[in-house]
Amino acid sequence: MWIVSDLKENARLPIFYKQFTADKKVKKCVVNVSALGIFSLKLNGFEVEEYFMPGWTNYNEYVHLCPYELTEYIQDENLLEITLAEGWYSGKLGYTRKCNVYGEGAALYAEILLIYEDGTSQRIVTDESWRVGESNIVSASLLDGECVDFRKVETPFSQRAYARKLEREQAFAPYDYEPVKEFARLTPTVIFEDENVLRLDFGQNFGGFLSFTATGERDTEIAVRHAEVLSDDGTLYVENLRMAKATDTLILSGGEDCFQPRFTFHGFRYAEIEKKGGVKLSNVQGVALSQELAYLGKFECSNAIVNKIYENVLWGQRGNFVSIPTDCPQRDERLGWTGDAQVFCNSAMFNADCNRFFANYLRLICTDILPDGKIPSLVPFFIPVTDSTAGVPGWADAICVLPYYHYLHYRDEKILAQNLPYAVRHLEYYLAHSEAYRLRVKNPFGDWLSVERADDIDGISQCFLGLSARLISKMYGILKDEENAAKYDKIYRLAREAFRADYLRADGSIQGDSQTIYALSLAVEYVSADEIKQAFLKSVARANYRLTTGFIGVKYLLPALCEIGESDLAYKIIKETEYPSWGYTILNGATTIWERWNGYTKERGFETPSMNSFNHYSLGSCVEWLYSHVLGIKLYEDKPICISPSFSKELSFAKGEYGAVDGKIRVSWQYEKGQYFLDVEADDGVAFAYDFKDREILSLKKDVNRLHAVLK
Repeated sequence: MWIVSDLKENARLPIFYKQFTADKKVKKCVVNVSALGIFSLKLNGFEVEEYFMPGWTNYNEYVHLCPYELTEYIQDENLLEITLAEGWYSGKLGYTRKCNVYGEGAALYAEILLIYEDGTSQRIVTDESWRVGESNIVSASLLDGECVDFRKVETPFSQRAYARKLEREQAFAPYDYEPVKEFARLTPTVIFEDENVLRLDFGQNFGGFLSFTATGERDTEIAVRHAEVLSDDGTLYVENLRMAKATDTLILSGGEDCFQPRFTFHGFRYAEIEKKGGVKLSNVQGVALSQELAYLGKFECSNAIVNKIYENVLWGQRGNFVSIPTDCPQRDERLGWTGDAQVFCNSAMFNADCNRFFANYLRLICTDILPDGKIPSLVPFFIPVTDSTAGVPGWADAICVLPYYHYLHYRDEKILAQNLPYAVRHLEYYLAHSEAYRLRVKNPFGDWLSVERADDIDGISQCFLGLSARLISKMYGILKDEENAAKYDKIYRLAREAFRADYLRADGSIQGDSQTIYALSLAVEYVSADEIKQAFLKSVARANYRLTTGFIGVKYLLPALCEIGESDLAYKIIKETEYPSWGYTILNGATTIWERWNGYTKERGFETPSMNSFNHYSLGSCVEWLYSHVLGIKLYEDKPICISPSFSKELSFAKGEYGAVDGKIRVSWQYEKGQYFLDVEADDGVAFAYDFKDREILSLKKDVNRLHAVLK
């Protein structure tokens, strides 16, 4: 049974209570909890340190049921306490800032299962016997912040109201991926202080909140504001937060008050605490949150800029992997954009074990697919359907890209089988809006936030028609469905012929003449390296040998340069520090990946604040190149891992490791006096081959798990 609070409308956040007795010796205790909203759980004073459970879903379709094995905390007499906040269910949501998108208020479902040592069991579920009290949390919003009134104490138990039954039919799905947890605590540097204000620099942009202890006069109100960057005058720059207040508040009790929010998070590097009235603060820390993924990948090389790019991507991934893969953790958006996810998913899976995380996100995509086969541009999907919110090439193709890369990393055929029907529906939507295999779907994004304007949008769309068809063919091939594999391979080839007829010119140039159209068309094998090499290089030379790619193209640029035999140029581009480049953002203070190359420039200052996040992972999709080309760890659907680095004297060494499904593989190489010394070591059970292409092998030693090669 679902229950809701019967407290007055302006009450503080509700705590639901259940007292129960364990009559016999307990062998096992499991508490299953779900919420329309988000919850925090305590049993006999023990608090489960997970955040924002049960995660964000399309509540109209299903909600997660979260299991907790709490046997060690069971006593003879027990008290279960569950606090609720609105979360994604009825709180402010996305850049529309709408409330009550899925429903009003918050509701709780819980069941306590006691299994006794004598083989009997007892089940206690939410009903009208559960009592409700007020917490000391006045309000909590994911976007605006949390307000805690330490003067308030919980209502004495004898005066607590009873819960009220909510008439609701609700489908459950098991919560089967990692929860959000604290993964780091950062100690700040004080950059400004007077008697009323303490301004802090945590040295790192991250997603989370501040934790501290405050003492001061009763009724004193403290505000904690957050920002990613500082204005030129040294104050917090908050214009890019748009309508998100990103402000936590607390009202002091007059004693020692320990502040640590439970139902909000912010994206920030800097924070400002108003400490008026002689308030004393201690143990101020930044608490960083993320999905509890195992980060198994590693990368390091001889260039400090490249190392910092890698580090920035990791922080961006952590800060944006909160329930779903979001675009940014700071402003009034924080949405699951499918385009961002598809360009970054391969990098993410090289970095960390995202098996269950992306399986969950794919389920959300399939849940929200539209009747005509359009894949939403953001998932969960809760806004009106327009040309930009569903069916957009480069965004909708997530339903093909994610399952394919998921298989390359985790070899789970079930994920392919579950998602292929939806991938086919997506492609059928494309084909229904095509003429002679020429895609005619409006594409309002193109190569989003690219540096140069180019007439390449139609070509990009045509590439994604072929990419989706090709990946569907490959996935059917993995599942041994040769008939469908051939069917969709034919569609791919027809799309390829249409692209070549419409966009490829006799001199090897492609309509749009952008770095992205060359790199993308090469990646989907519409063209060969020999055909477009000179035109491609001219597009790079025109930009003074710097990148011009946006969200779509940045994933493909560096691999494409290696493919055409220009590995040194790829290395020079990733090492670049002049605008536009990753290095330029780093020299201007970036500790995560920016949304746009010109988020801040010395000439113009901050870009348009309505779209200027300083923590977006999309442009960090270059990380897959660090693994697959610098280290040379290449994944195939039909053969073992292949070690095939794109060596370059632009680095003196590179090393790293990858957590494959069967174990780790470690690769290192160094360059000395015209020779490359390569070492590969794999855990038992990790099969790998090697391919050094046309590079001359001076010596080679290989056994089952190790390889050492010297190459010219």
